[in-house]
Amino acid sequence: MSTYQIIKMNLIIPNQYQPRTVFSDEAIEELAQSIKENGLLQPITVRECDNGYQLIAGERRFRACQRLNKDTIEAIVIKAGEVQSATLALIENIQRENLSAIEEANGYLQMIRLTGLTQSQLGKKLGKKQSTIANKIRLLNLDLEVQQAISEKEITERHGRALLNLDEKQQREVLKKILDKDMNVAQTEEYVFDHYIQKKKKKPQFKCFSLSSKIIINTIKEAYKKVKEISKDVKMDESEDEQNYIITFTIKK
Repeated sequence: MSTYQIIKMNLIIPNQYQPRTVFSDEAIEELAQSIKENGLLQPITVRECDNGYQLIAGERRFRACQRLNKDTIEAIVIKAGEVQSATLALIENIQRENLSAIEEANGYLQMIRLTGLTQSQLGKKLGKKQSTIANKIRLLNLDLEVQQAISEKEITERHGRALLNLDEKQQREVLKKILDKDMNVAQTEEYVFDHYIQKKKKKPQFKCFSLSSKIIINTIKEAYKKVKEISKDVKMDESEDEQNYIITFTIKK
């Protein structure tokens, strides 16, 4: 059930689950001038919360009205819980196709943590393939500088995927090369293969391990891959000495 209301601007708080983090100042200014000339053509959507309302959809419209120093704004008030509010905010932005790949990935990960849904279940809820959800979330394993470049549209999502097998230092090196040389995705993939993958020393193939040891190591690695899909705060390092093969997990507090 929903109602149309005129609400005081100072009673509306942002949605903490808003997936969009980058707002173009120029675009907000253009929207503000349009609203000034033509009025607000589409109300924002909010839900009631303690001492006011929480914004669900229409943050750009809300910001534009703030810029115009409006005291009130037209809104559709709906009944929604916290999870539904987060879901609607994500769906509204995805349907408008105005999120960067990193914002979308963070939105998916936030929904998984908030609802406990699997990637497959979330995909069905949003009308997306499970592989699409997984590929977006994998981008959050990239170095923050690379993530920022994707968010600011300096490089594409596919550029980012080409860097996923590199460590953070290597990713930053290749990012600089991409920007300096204006490399396309195919050129980036070729550069990464020639300068990093092909030259990378092959890790020991368990030549001295028993079958049971190989199974244990491979099982640990598969488990690590699944953990990385839901948390980027975990890292795994491998090393060996004359007697041991050492796997170390690092988890940020």
